Amino acid sequence: MEWSPEVPERVRGRRLPSVLTKLIVMVVVLAIVAAVSLPMCVCWLSPGEVAVTYDPVFRSYGGPYVGPTMFLKAPWQGLIKDFYTIDYIDMTSEVGADYPPITALTKDGVEITVDESFTYSIDPERFLDLVKNYPRIDYEEQVLVPIMRQVVRDIVSDYTVEQVISNREEVASKIEVVYRSRIETDRTLSAIKLHAVMLRGIRLPSRITDAIEAKIAAYQQKIAAEYERDRILTLANASAMEKIIMAEGEAEAIKLRAEAIKSALMSIYNATGDPEVLRIYVLMEQLQRMEKPVIIIGGGGLTPLIQIPQSEGED
Repeated sequence: MEWSPEVPERVRGRRLPSVLTKLIVMVVVLAIVAAVSLPMCVCWLSPGEVAVTYDPVFRSYGGPYVGPTMFLKAPWQGLIKDFYTIDYIDMTSEVGADYPPITALTKDGVEITVDESFTYSIDPERFLDLVKNYPRIDYEEQVLVPIMRQVVRDIVSDYTVEQVISNREEVASKIEVVYRSRIETDRTLSAIKLHAVMLRGIRLPSRITDAIEAKIAAYQQKIAAEYERDRILTLANASAMEKIIMAEGEAEAIKLRAEAIKSALMSIYNATGDPEVLRIYVLMEQLQRMEKPVIIIGGGGLTPLIQIPQSEGED
């Protein structure tokens, strides 16, 4: 029996529906794959975001892409993104701080606590370099914060605890200068822009603060004692000066009174020439200075010749 290349009509009729079915299935599968893959291919970036893509197959990167924007990538490609706006890093004991405060030893072996903060931003054009060095975007935890801790500890170790307190501005300035230098010279951080570096506070151990408070209290007591001593001396000097002035005034008054009596006696003597009259005048002057009343009785009689009245207010 000879073979014929012609296919019976009955067989061709069966193949056509089978091929059509396969095509439909393929189209459906492709549509499903496209529907699933499309969201993985479309990337959206909000304002302030920057991103790069990486291809694990070809080991390559793409970007950077700066938001707000939209771009496409292959479904198997990954996406690394971050914010390039200013970020505030708080290293304090406050609630909600990003990192704990820094503990450091002073030159004289006292452990103090330093609160520090700094702000930085990312240059989006250099974000790809940052990603290559820190693909997990952990440069903050791995470098920025540890360098700050080391700088603070190194600088504080050059000062005694009293010098740290009295030279706070100097310590803060040195921390900023050294930290900026360390960050700017680190090639892996070329995309990082430092802004403000701030020394927020310095807290001492309780035993040191108690000693300082006791010292301040003693100094205040010393100042108060010196003030009280000066006040007493001033009052004493004023009282002594008052007595001196009064004594000088009294002496001058006595001198003037003596001059007046002398002048009066000379006038009386010149007018009468009788010494007895002078004696009586002097007696009268003395009696006027007596505090108690004095009565002079005439020879043997009861009728007073002279009565000196009692001063007002005296019994």
